[in-house]
Amino acid sequence: MKMRAITTIPPNGGVKFSQVSPEDGDGIKIRTYQTGICGTDKEIVLGNLKFARPEKGPSLILGHEAVGIVEDPKGNSGFKEGDIVVPMVRRPGKCRMCRLGRQDYCEDGDFVEAGIRGKNGFMRDEFIDDPRFLNKVNDPSILGLAVLTEPLKNVMKIKETFQFLRLRQPWYCDDSTLACKNMYVFGTGTEGLLISIVFRSLGMNVVQVNRHPLGETIMDFFDLNKIEYLDTSSENLDKKVKDAPMDAAIDAVGAMDVLKEITDNIANNGIAIMFGTSGQLPSSNYDVLEKLVDRNIVVAGSVDGAKSHYAEAIRFIETNGKTTGMSRLITGRYGPEDLKIFTEKENQEIKKVIAWS
Repeated sequence: MKMRAITTIPPNGGVKFSQVSPEDGDGIKIRTYQTGICGTDKEIVLGNLKFARPEKGPSLILGHEAVGIVEDPKGNSGFKEGDIVVPMVRRPGKCRMCRLGRQDYCEDGDFVEAGIRGKNGFMRDEFIDDPRFLNKVNDPSILGLAVLTEPLKNVMKIKETFQFLRLRQPWYCDDSTLACKNMYVFGTGTEGLLISIVFRSLGMNVVQVNRHPLGETIMDFFDLNKIEYLDTSSENLDKKVKDAPMDAAIDAVGAMDVLKEITDNIANNGIAIMFGTSGQLPSSNYDVLEKLVDRNIVVAGSVDGAKSHYAEAIRFIETNGKTTGMSRLITGRYGPEDLKIFTEKENQEIKKVIAWS
């Protein structure tokens, strides 16, 4: 008996609605409930991610953002039938950090990632998985939001990195809070918006930055969460930081020109965390090294997350998902046959989700 799946031929790309055989194995059988689409999926489909590779054979089943429901827990797995679970994307190799469960800090690149490189993903009716890589959702009322766990776990890793870096000096306000600190977030995709609400939860002022006007959906989301938006196509970033100093910044775009904007404007002793990657080159040369050294700026890269970050993301959704309006980030739900969603962008699109059951 075959099941539905969405496949590609990496690294060349393309996308196909396929009928594939169900997996065999001793792991937990999970029925896929929803999968999310992000920029990584679209880049694979376009053939732009040359590190994408199949698990075996020529095809790769797409999908790394998922939530599913346990159908067969297989004995003493710690799960039961009906449990809501979120699978991890990156699976460990053999290096020291992978053996410690921190494959997000893999030392040699010998890992696989579901739906991206070396492992079939979750855009299919069902899959079998190792219980070590499953994260339980305790509150069934967030089933419709749990598909955001995977991008949100990236944010929790960013937050962990930020909290560590700020300890290098007394980086807080006179009242010991962060209420006087301004965080600038560059980019208004799903991750950028999730970054903003998480850092608002720390008590910081957040300025979201992009280079074009935004639609009503995102602007309403900003209003709800008291996030300020700066459209640099009509407003000047240099002028803004004079009124609200850029104490810290996070790049969720991945353009070198954004790094220039940050290093040109960030305050002394600032913290910059780079999350986005796009392969874009700077439009002009500039001397970033002098700015970083003379002004005590610390820059860190952040990618993926550990199992603890998945758990923290789930708790955040359970606690804050409704009050922060996270449901507004899901701007469309589609069937597995609607393949145009990989190549066409809709008006005010944020996060597209595929419903499997």
